[in-house]
Amino acid sequence: MRRAVLVAWLTLTVAAAVVAILQFRIDNSVGVWFATDDPALADYRRFLDDFGQREWTVVALRRTRAPDALIRMERDAMVSRLERMEHVHSVLSVSDFPQTSELVRRFLKPDPSSPYEALLVWITNDIDTADGYREDLVGGIRAVAADYATVAQVHVAGTAVINGELNRAARRDMLLFFPAVSLFVFLLGIVLFRNLRDTAVLISLSLGTVIVTQGFLIGVGYPLNMITIMLPTVLIALSVADAIHLIHAFHKAHARAGDSRAAAGQAVRAIAWPCAGTTLTTMAGFLAFAGSSVLPVFQLAVFASFGIALAWVLTMTGAPLLLSLLWENARRPEPPAARLGSALLDRWAGWLRRHPGWIAVSFALGGFSLVGLTALEADTDYVKFFRSDTRVPRDYRALEEAGLPQNPLNLVIQLPPGEQLPTYREPLQEFARRLETLAGVRAVLSPFLLSASPEAPGDRTANLGGMVSRQADQVQVIVMMDYPSSQRLFALLSRIRGLAREILPHGLQLVPTGTSLLWANMDDGVIRTQKESLVIVCVVCFVILLVLFRSIGLSVLGLALSLYPVAMVLGLMGLLGIPVNMATVLIAGIAVGLAVDDTIHFVIAYQESRRRNEDRPTASREAMVGVGLRMVMTSVILVGAFAGMGLSDFMPTSQFGLLSSLTIILALAADLALLPVLLTSLSRVTSRLPGTDAGRVPSLRGHHDCYRYDGSMDRLHELRGVLPTEARRSARELGTQRRVQPGPRRLSVPPRRGRT
Repeated sequence: MRRAVLVAWLTLTVAAAVVAILQFRIDNSVGVWFATDDPALADYRRFLDDFGQREWTVVALRRTRAPDALIRMERDAMVSRLERMEHVHSVLSVSDFPQTSELVRRFLKPDPSSPYEALLVWITNDIDTADGYREDLVGGIRAVAADYATVAQVHVAGTAVINGELNRAARRDMLLFFPAVSLFVFLLGIVLFRNLRDTAVLISLSLGTVIVTQGFLIGVGYPLNMITIMLPTVLIALSVADAIHLIHAFHKAHARAGDSRAAAGQAVRAIAWPCAGTTLTTMAGFLAFAGSSVLPVFQLAVFASFGIALAWVLTMTGAPLLLSLLWENARRPEPPAARLGSALLDRWAGWLRRHPGWIAVSFALGGFSLVGLTALEADTDYVKFFRSDTRVPRDYRALEEAGLPQNPLNLVIQLPPGEQLPTYREPLQEFARRLETLAGVRAVLSPFLLSASPEAPGDRTANLGGMVSRQADQVQVIVMMDYPSSQRLFALLSRIRGLAREILPHGLQLVPTGTSLLWANMDDGVIRTQKESLVIVCVVCFVILLVLFRSIGLSVLGLALSLYPVAMVLGLMGLLGIPVNMATVLIAGIAVGLAVDDTIHFVIAYQESRRRNEDRPTASREAMVGVGLRMVMTSVILVGAFAGMGLSDFMPTSQFGLLSSLTIILALAADLALLPVLLTSLSRVTSRLPGTDAGRVPSLRGHHDCYRYDGSMDRLHELRGVLPTEARRSARELGTQRRVQPGPRRLSVPPRRGRT
């Protein structure tokens, strides 16, 4: 039976791997980010249908010192080669227009003394086709321009460049994260367990979870993108968390029972309940974003939750069977790391008992970072999404220094039914002129720009085609601007709409569209759901804690303790000027679900000690030694996996990984430092626990008055009531005659006669 289950597990993993390999693709094109019924996407599709599925891309050339005749000859040769490329429909250069024309002065060569000039390349814009053609196209443009001796540098800007760079970064992250995190888990397992058997269980569980989930994602037809590319890394880290608790529980039971099968069953029973709770809270953190209108965020939420649930199932079924087979005829000595860790945690628990004030002060000082919450902003700048030393930021900086246009915003003006464009020529031309005066606008490309230049060749005027719709009932005005953040774009749109109301006649309808607006709307939608998602996570986690702890006080305490590190990290983001974007917005909800996990394990271990009639300090120390090492190990794996994302060239992924790692570290510190102090100090929260009749530990038989003698400090701590004189004297004599070991001791003093 055991082998049959393991064979089924292996078969499922291999089948999922085959599906993932055969259908693997990475796509960051516009169509994969939005639901098909998204209103902004519907507007953009109509725009592309009406204007010919095209978009403008800017190619900036930095010329060397050379004769004008040579530059012109090479320019013409370059344009001819570019126009023969697939997906290139037209190329406009300074050779096509007089130096005095507006197109040259505003777009192609704003500064005659500058070595820079621009080409406007009109290329195919198919938002439903994978971005592979865009990468090839941009690479081909760079290669063609670099072939000419008069070209010193080539810089390309536009939607095709951003999408292509997203694909490149996604492939790099895929090839970097998955092997690196798998190797990290393997090496850490060797260091912590000092054997290959337990490490093999960790690796088998993580790879099985990741491959099956990834195969499911790809098998249903979803490509990988910059958001879902994080899925394998996240699942590797989360899948081994429960496995570590299982391995520790198995070897503890194996040392007592001797039979590996019985030990596996005992281990499952010991961890099933708390691990089910941690699984549900972690799933809640991801599922809170399942309502997002951004498809990659929805996919990450749903499939990460599926993978987490699958990891729990494998931990409760396949992993115990694998452990029982691997350790059937062997015993594991306690690893040195486990002995050292337990000893250090025991000493740490003693220090906490003696110096609780230091912990309270430390976390109170850390609370000053909450001031940064007031400065936290939601914004997205896609150029800043890449490291400053990579190609995209360098290209955009070069275009900005040269004064060349960088990014288009499409404004579609709908004419009234039956009306012709010449009727509205003057107000439309005035509108285009006034647009150029708005802050943040580099230049405006309109169908009246070339017609105002009589020297312009007629064929090139036609090549500016796409400015008037096929039915001649719409006209397009392209606003060329610096690559803006989403907030700056919304501010510019507000000014544009105000200008349209002022200038355009009644009946003309202005519809902004374009990939820049789509991305800004996407970020705005994700950010708007942050508060709702955080509320959902908190409510779900509180309900789960209430079911697990069966105590309102402990549930409130556990949730507050998990929210505190998340709030500290968000405040730190505000202080450092790190904005909330489509990746960092996920931190709050997901981190709360992760932070609650260690709290669950610690509190449940604490409750079990209290049910054995241990007092609060003893129960806290036993929980620290019993589950503290497991908490540290799981947190180390989570921190290592998430921190590995910091190597990504895509800054939102890097920031998400590093800030999530910081949140996990702070959450672990809160659970191993602040939580024991609070459980020991807040008697009203922990005075009544399920499973005990009074919720307090009777330390003196015959009296319900509760005392504790702390041998390490050589004094009595009165907790409640007044102890009879004989009992106080006996306890004092006991303390002076016999030195007891550090830690709480229960003293038993016979009751006085005639007294109840």
